[in-house]
Amino acid sequence: MYMKRLMGCAASVALATLLIVGCDAERPTYEGPDYILFSKESYDLGVLDNEEWFEIPISATRTADHDRRIGVEVVASRSNAIDGVHYLLESNTLTIKAGELTTAVRMRCNPEAIELTDSLGVALRLVIDKEQEWDLYGIDAEVHLHKCCPINLDAFTGYCKITSTWLMQYMSTDSRLVRTERDTEDENVIIVRDMFYEGHDIRLRLLTDDRLNPTVEMEPQQVGTTGEAFGTIYGNGKLLMEHPLGYTSYYSPCETFLVQYATLYVEEVGTVGTYVNIFEWVSDDEAERILREGF
Repeated sequence: MYMKRLMGCAASVALATLLIVGCDAERPTYEGPDYILFSKESYDLGVLDNEEWFEIPISATRTADHDRRIGVEVVASRSNAIDGVHYLLESNTLTIKAGELTTAVRMRCNPEAIELTDSLGVALRLVIDKEQEWDLYGIDAEVHLHKCCPINLDAFTGYCKITSTWLMQYMSTDSRLVRTERDTEDENVIIVRDMFYEGHDIRLRLLTDDRLNPTVEMEPQQVGTTGEAFGTIYGNGKLLMEHPLGYTSYYSPCETFLVQYATLYVEEVGTVGTYVNIFEWVSDDEAERILREGF
């Protein structure tokens, strides 16, 4: 990544002495000192199980005709994760092989020792010759450990309690019990039946490609009518909902809840407001109790 900053005819004056580049050359060639550094200064690891190995890349600025042995140490004063408890390094000694530019620290983590509310980190430092240290970037990297859970969208079906600022403002309550189910045509979509008003279901897409940031998307759709919401007809009478710009809706596979931000509006009339809806999935027994006794 840092090599890209060094290439091109528009390199800064500060780095000009490190580059010998021809403007018409197809591949600029780096001819500066041999530096070794972590590819980034900070890493976030989403820990699912204790079998997965994570790699923290280390890069050199130029190749060598011999193997280069480097060390990696843990800076205890800046680390609160415990070696052998929260994580395990495969080795503290690494090799950048002859003709190559990279190697990596391999780390395995223990999710059983990590709580959802923990803020655990490991500070790593390269043990290399002084002349291999690049002052511009340093020789340290921070590794943050985050407990994650497998994403199972079936857990987001069944009875669900919605707590909503819309309900508080317009429906004289703060919570509503609904049912959700998977969309049979799109496995990443859940359908919220009668979310605010009977007969108006809402479809939410739960993204699953980033375990550290499971987010929710929503297409604009009708959530009710202006007659139901306000007691009169505005515009075409349709109360619509869309995801607001600048907000991130997300869900937790570990705790089975979802936080949705939604802007409600009427076409050609205007925006009613932006509201937050918190979905919490409950057991059938808890749903029966709520139906019997209320919230």
